[in-house]
Formats: sequence, C-alpha cells, structure tokens
Amino acid sequence: MSKANILVIDDDKDILVASEVLLENEGFNCFCIQHPENSKKILNNKDISIILLDMNYLKGNTDGHEGIHWLDFFLKEYPEIVVIPITAYVDVELAVNAVKKGAFDFLLKPWDNRKLISIIYSALQLSKSLKDTSRLRQIQSFIKTDSNTKTIDILGESKEIKRVLDAIDKVSGTEANVIITGDSGTGKDLVAKQIHNKSKRRDEIFFKLDLASIHVSLFESEIFGYEKGAFTDAKESKPGKIEIANGGTLFLDEITSLDLSQQSKLLSLLQNRKITRIGSLIEKDIDIRLISSTNKPIKELIKSGLFREDLYFRLNTFEIHVPRLCERTEDIPILANFYIEKFAKQYEKPNLKINSRILNAFANYSWPGNVRELINIIERAVILSDGKTFDLKNILLSEKQIKSINNSSLNIANTEVNLILKAIEKNDRNMTLAAKELGLTRSSFYRRLEKYGIK
Repeated sequence: MSKANILVIDDDKDILVASEVLLENEGFNCFCIQHPENSKKILNNKDISIILLDMNYLKGNTDGHEGIHWLDFFLKEYPEIVVIPITAYVDVELAVNAVKKGAFDFLLKPWDNRKLISIIYSALQLSKSLKDTSRLRQIQSFIKTDSNTKTIDILGESKEIKRVLDAIDKVSGTEANVIITGDSGTGKDLVAKQIHNKSKRRDEIFFKLDLASIHVSLFESEIFGYEKGAFTDAKESKPGKIEIANGGTLFLDEITSLDLSQQSKLLSLLQNRKITRIGSLIEKDIDIRLISSTNKPIKELIKSGLFREDLYFRLNTFEIHVPRLCERTEDIPILANFYIEKFAKQYEKPNLKINSRILNAFANYSWPGNVRELINIIERAVILSDGKTFDLKNILLSEKQIKSINNSSLNIANTEVNLILKAIEKNDRNMTLAAKELGLTRSSFYRRLEKYGIK
C-alpha cells in the first residue's frame, strides 16, 4: 500500500501543496494537477489507485456540476480507480449525491489529516478489490469453463510413459520453466496441464496459448494487451494473455513458431518479469509459471539461426520428451478401451466392445498422428457402429492404414516391426546405430521403415 499512486485534482494550489506533503510523508506517490482535463496522460501512464477530486473549477461556480461531470467520466472510463470528491461545508448535499453516483466517500474542506489518511487506506482496500474483480471478469471473458469437463489423466503402463510421469512428479513442485518436446498428437498439452495440477499454482489459472495461430501483426496486442485508443480498432482496453495468466501457469504451445523479433520480445519479458500494454507506459509485474512445447527439432533451429539460443536456455530449465504412440504400443489397448468407453457413453452405445483383431492391428500400425489419430479413429468408429461391435471397415481411414493392418497379420512381419522399434529406442533414435545393431545396411534398414510406415 505504501507505494500506491494517488492523483489530486484541485484548482487551489495551496490544497495541492498541502496534499502532496501529507501524502508523500505518509509514503504514497502523489500526483497533482489543477484541472481534470489534464488527467489523461497521468492516468494512462501511472497505475493510479485513488483520485481526490475537487467539485468546482470555474471561478465563482459552487454548484458542483463540473465535479459531477468528471466523476461520471472517471467512474466510466477508469472503473478500477476509487474517486473521493473534495467539497466545502456548504456542498454537503452535493457530496451525498456524488456518493450515490459511485464515489467512495467525500472530504470536507478544510479536512482533518487523520481522517483523510484513514479514508485513503480504506479506499485502497476497495481499489485492490476492484482490480481483482476486473481481472476475474477478464479471465472469464477469455476462458469458457465447463464444470462437467474433467482433465484426462495421462494413460499408460509402458516404461516410456512412466518416465514422463516420473519427470512430471519431479518438476511440478518447483517453479522451473519447462519445455515439452514430441511429435504432434502425442499429448504435450496433457503433460503441461498435469504439471500445473500438481504444482503450488494448482488453484490459479492454467492458460494455453497456441502461438502458431497468432498472426505476426497481432502478436504484441495478443500477448501484452493494449489500452483504449492505442490504435484504430482499440475501442476498449484489453489485457494480454500474459496478464490474464498472472499468478498461474502460462502454456505456450508450439514455441518454435515465433519469429526472431517475437522471440526477442518474449525473452525481454522473461528477463524483466514486467509487461507494458500497447498505448501505456505503466509497467505491471508478472508472476507466471511458464511451460512451452514444440514438435520441431529446436536444437537444429538454433543451429540454423532460426531460434534464439538464449531464449531456449530461459525456457529449458527442465525438458520432458513425450514418446510417439508407436514407441509405446503396450499402452494402445489401455488408450483404446478408455476412449471407446468415453465415446460409447457420449453417443449412447454402452455395449460396444473391441475385438483382439482390431487391437492387434492397432498395435502394428505406425500411428503418424499418434494419440490424437487414435482418438479420432475410435470416435469415428463409435459413431458408425451398430451399437454392439466394431466393424473393421469403420476403423480404416486410408490405404496406408489398410496395408499396415494387413501386414500385421504376418507373424514374421510383427516380429520384424518390434525388433526395429526396440533397436531405434535402444539407440536413442540414432538410425545408423539401430541399423548396425540389426545387422542391416542403411538402405535395407530405411526400406523396412518405409515398408512398415515407421517414422
């Protein structure tokens, strides 16, 4: 509270001097002007909490109409600021009217200093409440919450997914920035949400921002927000996504889609932990837990000069890699049965079952779209089913998938696929070493990868 900014508006210079001395001795930042018309620059560039507003400015005027006009203006344009009218004893009726309109309280000239300070401290409590309420409204306008929707846990029993879950447990209780890598559709967003749910910020907002969907020209306004009138279409002030996530977790999906200019601005934010809306000079402190993700080889982008290495180090205090679905085939039946049950309930087909032939086909398909592809296939099959059993024709989506499933019926092919996948995993996806381990030339090895749709 001691750093709160207070604006005093009065045409009497003696009142301004007395106010400034009193308030600054009390530890506040005091700004003084003689007419409300001069207030806009201060209000747009300083985080003002309270306005002390005189009710008369034209010489000889005592009716307070000017003050009422400016009171209405401040309450409408700056609803988070608490306004306290200043009036003479003869204007008590005017002051009461001002309170009815929305003023917090009123001061009578000459005022008692102790009473003024007491009113200001009370007003600061209201100011904080107004700002908190405004932020909640802003969050609600951006986030549509479905009270019936539950976060889906990360499913699986494979050692690959257990490594992911173990990493989540280790990093969740910290404030470390996390980067999540993995192919599209592997469930990077679920990993990010799980980290948030297990963190100390679990009761605060989790905000996901898909950076790939933001046009270059809109990046700053979307990320940092803007003030009313900052540009042609800025009809009202709007908080940025980082401001909305303040106090919680911000998940930047597809971080490598940012160009170098955008990367520079994000790096500056992470270093200073402050933001400034477009059209404002007011710096706001930001307290966020940052989680990022990418499906691209970020280290190769750094080598190519397309991604800043210093930003990467800021983002990558801790890295979690999410495996492809074909690298954890033993989890497929668990995932398949979970989503069959989910969609069967959703589409009112509760007796649906999946047979071993389809599960065997699933286990030997390469799943280029990973878990997301599996979910889409199952939902489609549930919709097309007769309500009792899955028809294989409802599962198939492409000739490539049909070929893969047909190949899966051969025991020799099954064995070869499993050996190839194990060799790739054992050698950390170094294809040269994997081929050598299997006793194959690189060309023979890559022909088999193509044959079985392994990527």
